[in-house]
Amino acid sequence: MTWVMENRNLPPANRVAVINLKLQDYKRTPASESEVKFQLSTVTLEPMLRSMAYINDQLSAPANKVAVINLKLQDTDTTSGESEVKFQVSRDTLGAMMRSMAYIREQLSNAAESPSEILSKRPRK
Repeated sequence: MTWVMENRNLPPANRVAVINLKLQDYKRTPASESEVKFQLSTVTLEPMLRSMAYINDQLSAPANKVAVINLKLQDTDTTSGESEVKFQVSRDTLGAMMRSMAYIREQLSNAAESPSEILSKRPRK
């Protein structure tokens, strides 16, 4: 998973994170990889994090080894306006995704800072 922030210099409500997920399909021989790209704002990120936390709780049960996530995306390329991606995650993978999403939420919420502002916040020796 990689991501970039768009509209960094705009107010937090107008910023979006462009997420790029690379998914492995091990059912095919040889294994294939697909990419899914989507945007999240602070408004759309919160429900996604809540859902991921719920799924993570379900994966805490010893019988549950993986979860199937069904990601519905708005898609201007399809006639229905939606596309759907299903993928499996382990608890470890989901935990890593949740940490990344929490970091993205933090970055989307923070005020835009110029490099000089960031440097001025470094502790002085």
